Amino acid sequence: MRYGIFLFFLFLQVFGAGAQEHQRLVVTPGNSPLFAADPLTNRYREGSLAAVAAFAEAWRTELGEKNLFLVDMPVRELSLGDRVYAALADSTLRSRVMLAVGYVPEGEKDSIRSLFGVTRGAVDSLGETEWLVADRYTVDGRAAVRVKRQDFGGIRPLRAFEERFAADEKRVRRFFLEPVAELDTTISTRDGFFGPSAFADWFHRFHFDVAKGAEVSFFAPPAMDATRLKGFLCLSDVLSLFRFDNQLVTVRLSGRQLKEFMEKVFGMRFFKIEGPQSDLVRLKVPYYLHDDVAGIRFRVDLTARYHHRVTIYETERGEKFDPERIYTVVLNSFRARDLVEMGLEPVVVAEDYRLALARWIVAHPHLSPRARDNWSAGPERWVRAIAERERRTIFERR
Repeated sequence: MRYGIFLFFLFLQVFGAGAQEHQRLVVTPGNSPLFAADPLTNRYREGSLAAVAAFAEAWRTELGEKNLFLVDMPVRELSLGDRVYAALADSTLRSRVMLAVGYVPEGEKDSIRSLFGVTRGAVDSLGETEWLVADRYTVDGRAAVRVKRQDFGGIRPLRAFEERFAADEKRVRRFFLEPVAELDTTISTRDGFFGPSAFADWFHRFHFDVAKGAEVSFFAPPAMDATRLKGFLCLSDVLSLFRFDNQLVTVRLSGRQLKEFMEKVFGMRFFKIEGPQSDLVRLKVPYYLHDDVAGIRFRVDLTARYHHRVTIYETERGEKFDPERIYTVVLNSFRARDLVEMGLEPVVVAEDYRLALARWIVAHPHLSPRARDNWSAGPERWVRAIAERERRTIFERR
C-alpha cells in the first residue's frame, strides 16, 4: 500500500503538475484556546484559534477557498479559562469564533474526515503542540492522501482576526479580573498545616453545599503557601490555585473505614512527638496530602504510635460517632484514590471541580470562612510550641 502511494506521488511530480487537484484538511484536537492570551494567567498560548486562522489564511490564498477544510475533533478538554467562560458567561463565543476561522459545520465533519480518511485515533495521538494536516491529491479520478503532523509552535495569530474579536477578548479578560465575591477575613494555607484553618473551612463549605447530604469533608491545600487577603476576590485569584483537573466525588464508608483513612492521613501529616523540641510537620509529604477534615469532632494524639492516633467523638451536629454506621464523605477525585484502593466506589458529584468551584463562588458573593473548632492535635501545649517555631522555619525563611 505504501509503495502504491509512493508511485502515485511520483506520478504527480513527473506528469500531473498541471492537472492535479489539491485539497487540504486541518484537524485540531478540540483544545485550541480561544485567544492567544490565557485569561487566568495572562500568558501567551500557542495554537490558539487565532493561530489556526493565520494558518488557514495562508493556505486559502494558495489553494482557494473551496479546497481548504478545517475540522475540530474534541478529543481533549478545553483549558480551564475557556471552560469556565463558556459555562458561566457566554456559551456561543467559541462557535462564533470557529465560524469566523472557517471551520466546517458540525453536520459536515464526518463526511469531510471520510473524504480524507482521517480517523479519530490519528487525532487522539497528536502531541500537545500539533495539528493534523491531510493533503488530498486527485489526478484523472485517482486520489491519494498524505497525512502529517503540523507543529504550530511557530505560527503567530492573525492580526486581522485578533482585531475583529478584540472586544470579545476584553470581555473574557474582564470576566476573570472583576470582583465576584468578597472575603471578610484574610485566609492562608499556612494555618492548615498545624490545625483547623479558615482557608480549609472555605472549601469545606463549598464541598458540603455541592454534595448535598455529605456528612464529612476532606480538603487538602492547593498550594504550599497561598494567602488571599480580606477584600474583593476575582475568579482568577481562586482558580489559579488549582492546577489540576479533578472531580468532586462522594464515597460511602463505615465509621471504621473512616477512622482507618484518617489514621493514614494524620499518620502521614505529623511526626510522633516526645516534647516541645520535636519536629511536627512532615515536610517530605506533599502539601496536597495534608488533609483537613470537617463534619466530625476528633483528636489526634501525636504521642501515640502510628495507626492509633485518631479518636473520633461525634459529628459536628452532635451525633455520637458509630464505627458501624455508614457515613458519606466528600472530597476530590485525586484524594479518593486511596479510598478506591480500600474497595470503595466514588460517586461523581461535579465532573469538573474547578468549574463547580467557580459557579459556587459566583453564587456566594459574601464569604465568611472561619477556622472550625472540630479537631486538635495534642498534647496541645507541645503542639502550640512546636507550631510557633515551625511557622518561622517553614514559611518565614523560605
